[in-house]
Amino acid sequence: MTTNVDVVNRALQIIGTRTTVTQNELTSQTSNEAIQANLILTRHRDTLLRMAPWNCGLVYSNLIYLTSIPGTPENTSPSTNLWRPGQPPAPWAYEYMYPDDCLRMCYLIPANLTGFADGVPITTAVTGGAPAFWQGQPIKFKIAVEQYLREATGITVVNGGTGYAVGDILYCGGPPPAGTVPNGLLFAQVASIGGGGVILTVVTTPTLYDLPNLSRNAMLFGHSTYNMSQVYTNGFGTGAVLAASDVGPQYSGRVIQCNQEYASCAYVKQINDPNVMDPDFFEAWAAVVGSGICMALTGDKQGANQAIQLANAKIAEARKVDGNEGLTINDVTPDFIRIRGIGWTEYYQGPWANFDWGSYWPVY
Repeated sequence: MTTNVDVVNRALQIIGTRTTVTQNELTSQTSNEAIQANLILTRHRDTLLRMAPWNCGLVYSNLIYLTSIPGTPENTSPSTNLWRPGQPPAPWAYEYMYPDDCLRMCYLIPANLTGFADGVPITTAVTGGAPAFWQGQPIKFKIAVEQYLREATGITVVNGGTGYAVGDILYCGGPPPAGTVPNGLLFAQVASIGGGGVILTVVTTPTLYDLPNLSRNAMLFGHSTYNMSQVYTNGFGTGAVLAASDVGPQYSGRVIQCNQEYASCAYVKQINDPNVMDPDFFEAWAAVVGSGICMALTGDKQGANQAIQLANAKIAEARKVDGNEGLTINDVTPDFIRIRGIGWTEYYQGPWANFDWGSYWPVY
């Protein structure tokens, strides 16, 4: 089984040292090699993952709705003459939560149900009908930061609803005070139920979505206290209403802004397990870690750059192999051709082609 220690020892081998580290050394940082490796190991891995839509790190997820402009189906509040905090800024209509393990957002497409136009789901028996799935270009989006995260406490059950089970996760975004927008989201979990699946108590779930250096019981966006009547769940319950109050200062949180009502995304996530990595990605990671260790321990710029050259060669090979395993075509139409009306208006065609893979690892 491959571990981070194997990455560090491979890095030391690449730069020509005769030393190795053990797991205990790496954990306890009892050698110079282990100290320097710990400083850059995960940072270089995450930077390398951001350099391409690696298949070994690409995951798919439905985005969690946060807020939208007045007049959308999710926000029936009266429209405002001027933009207000809590509303997506122009030209965007919807705002979604940024996945907590996302390193690079790649594509955003409608969250259409795959099936037939008449509502019959796809099965092994083809029953006829027109297939319904997305074939267009990815949806334009923008990554931004919102400043209205608060710590929420004192969550109580106003209406227990029916059909819930212990352990169900509740995603709550409730009606706002009059004249404002519904910019709330709260995570809670059913702790106990009564007859018919009526919720008796809930607990907050801080581990579902975590922000660095933020210790809290749950999250509440925007207003200080209000009932949370728009309760969604991963189970089958309906009708629950919660109430919550917030304390503490506001925090920053990344969001995704777009004009898509229901959105799914593909993104490169933070991969912690070397065993699921592409072999060429593993070698590239070891090489860039080796270059950093080389500079820190010896100051040998030439040796460090040799390791980076090896890393870039592996990155190029990995991009080629990784791309051939999917539909990605790393061809960008030049400006002088696009200006003549040839090619797509975006730098990618369809959901999965012509992605701009970016640059290589910079040398010293």
